Formats: sequence, C-alpha cells, structure tokens
Amino acid sequence: MSTSVHPAPAVEETQEELEAIAQFVPYHTSQALNYATQLRAQGFSAESVRRILAQAKNRTKASEKFGDRAHHMLLSEAGYEQATRQAVAMVHAQRFVQAKVHSVADFGCGIGADALCFAQAGLAVTAVDIDEQTASYAQYNLADFPTAQVLCADVQQLELKALPHIFGRPIDALWLDPARRTVQQGKTQSRTFDAEDFSPPLSFIRELAQTGIAMGVKMGPAIPHDQIPEECEAQWISHHGSVVEVVLWFNALAQPHVKRSALVLDSDPFEPSVVTEVSSPYHESHSQQQASEPLYEVKEYIYEPDGALIRAHLLSEIIRTTDAELIDEHIAYLTSSHPLQIRGVKGYRVEQILPINDKHLKRWVRENSITTLTVKKRGVDISPEQLRIKLLGAQKNTKKSGKGHHGTLILTRIGEGKTSRRLALAVSPL
Repeated sequence: MSTSVHPAPAVEETQEELEAIAQFVPYHTSQALNYATQLRAQGFSAESVRRILAQAKNRTKASEKFGDRAHHMLLSEAGYEQATRQAVAMVHAQRFVQAKVHSVADFGCGIGADALCFAQAGLAVTAVDIDEQTASYAQYNLADFPTAQVLCADVQQLELKALPHIFGRPIDALWLDPARRTVQQGKTQSRTFDAEDFSPPLSFIRELAQTGIAMGVKMGPAIPHDQIPEECEAQWISHHGSVVEVVLWFNALAQPHVKRSALVLDSDPFEPSVVTEVSSPYHESHSQQQASEPLYEVKEYIYEPDGALIRAHLLSEIIRTTDAELIDEHIAYLTSSHPLQIRGVKGYRVEQILPINDKHLKRWVRENSITTLTVKKRGVDISPEQLRIKLLGAQKNTKKSGKGHHGTLILTRIGEGKTSRRLALAVSPL
C-alpha cells in the first residue's frame, strides 16, 4: 500500500465557528452584510466570518439533497453539488446490504454522502479522498458512526493486491465516484465527458473489477454506451423526474444475466421509493424498435417514458410486455388505442392533433380558455418556454377573471426529411 495514506486531518473550523453556523441557516444572500456585521460584533475575525457564512450558505443549498441532515454537515460548494442525493445514496446502500456485504471502501468519497448511507445501513466504511480539506469534512460528517473512518490517499496509488485486507480490516466491496469535473478552491470549474479523463479513469476501474471484488461505480448518465464495460450491469437511476446517474455494478453486486437496467424513484427527496425497475439481459441498440416496427402515427393515447428507461435502451421491454407501440423509431414516445398503466411511464389521452403553427395553436388556447400551459417536446427544435409565452400572451383578461383552464401540449415529429410531420398534441394526463 502507498505510504502516502494517512488519517483525515481535523477541520479548520473552530468549535466557536461550528456553533455559530446554525444561526444563519437558512441563509439569505440579501442579508450577507448584516450577517457579517453581527459576527464581527461577536468578536469573530474576517476569516472566521468567511468560513461561518460559507457553511451557512452551503448547508442551506444542500438541504435540497440531504434535508435536515445538511444542518449538521460541513460542505464545500463543489462537494454538495457533486454529492449523491440522499434517496439515491440509500438505494446504493441497499444493493450492498442485499449482496450480504459487511464492509465497503468508498474511494473518492467527497464529503461523504454515500458513505453516510453505507454507515447508516450498518456497513463498516473506510472512506478515502485525495483532498485533505474534503477528507476532513467527510470525517466530520461521519463522526457519529464508530464503524466509519476517513483517510487521505490517492486511490490509484493503492496496491490492488492489498485491497482485501486494506487498512487493517477485510474489505468486502468497493464504491467509486470518479471525479468528472475539475475543482479549484472548493468550486466546480469544468466538466469532462471522456471516461478515461475521469479521476480515477475507467481503465483503472476495470483493473479493480478484474480482481473479483464486488464493486459499484457512479457515472454520469450521459456516458456513451460504447464506453460501458460488457462485464458489468449498467443501472440508470431517475429521481424526481431527472436521470441523475448510471451505476456500473461489478461481480457480486451485479444482477445475474442483466446487462442494462433502469430504476425510477418517486419525488421524495430523502427516502427511496421505487416507482419501477426494468432490466434486460440483452445488449440492445438505440433504435428502440426491437419489439415491433414504429407506427409513424399517434393513436388515442400517448405515453412518455422516464428518461432512465430511455437512457438504458429499455423501451423494447415495455413494448414486449404491453401493446404500446413507438410513434417513430427515433422518438421516445409510445402510443396505444386504449389506456395502459405502465409504471415509470406517464400517460395522456390525445384530445386533439394540431399542426405546429402559431395561428392554430393560438386559436386552440383561445377556444379552450387556456391560461396555464405545460409544453413538452421530443424531436423538434422549439423552446417550450418561448412558445408558452407566445401562446398565453393574449389570455391575460381570462386569467384575471379566474375562468381559465390548464392545458398540456406535446410537440413531436413523425418521420424524417421531406415526408416528416411536426405535430402538436393537445392532451390530458391519465
């Protein structure tokens, strides 16, 4: 093992500074000068004021990911931005527990978001980060868990053969969250998309996996499929309507015979609740027409699959198990002649099919007294926000009278080239 491994240092914030943070949470930027004046009057130095208010600001923003837990954490701006959401981190921990893992090394732990959920699930945790300040924050955040320790080290310099007995205790599994952004002075600077430019790079990760150790690796959801190793399960995870990551599960943490899977979580920001989970053992292309040829038409009902299902190329699994059909081989909307209940897929009744034309759409808005409008799109180069403003501009009087209705438009395209059709679907949610 590298001789550069050492325990995480203590945080630079003093006890007095730590106690002062809470009085400025929630933090309001407009009150920054007033806050600083209060702290200087209490005898804090300018540097102490900077540290206290930075933490108050970070805790306020991080509460969207961690809830009340954020009020007891130390955070850098880049740390909470890149950290895993609490509900998603709990899903990671469940996968380790289900695989009967007892201890995990978290390589590239950041501020400790995943490590916290691992420890909370009863796992022994050794968290490692190369940056000393980041490691000190992780140590502070994990202080309530006696089975968790934080070390400073460059994970790429650790001897692979030592992994099963690293840090004086057996390690059952690894968790890695490779850095995909450059960070300077605690703030995110730029992002990289090539997996070999990650820290650590994908080639290093595959070397670790070849040792046979159970391992999970968090990646950005937009990673190209051709960069995903064949020897893992790639699981896209969606939370609150956003595809937040893809996890590469290796060895004992991978589901048997599954190459691609998608997990859709509901909107609860702090507790994981599964809406649907879809998996397929087949390595499928993105054409999404494996189960049937596309219709190139829209029937009475249209369905909007969650982004995780689309990114994982699993629409064929939905088509195979229902009578839904693609409207177009390049457009991720499904259609059917009767209502279907498909978990992880939003359904709509098609009330009217209109051309994407300002004159026709304004008439539809006016005739239906639409005063609030949701605009969705796939396959067309139109700004939903600009279209919404354009269509609702003439409806101010109706809106003030309280007699208006809510409308939903789905903008899409069928076909390509000169024969393509651009459609505006007036729909009502099922």
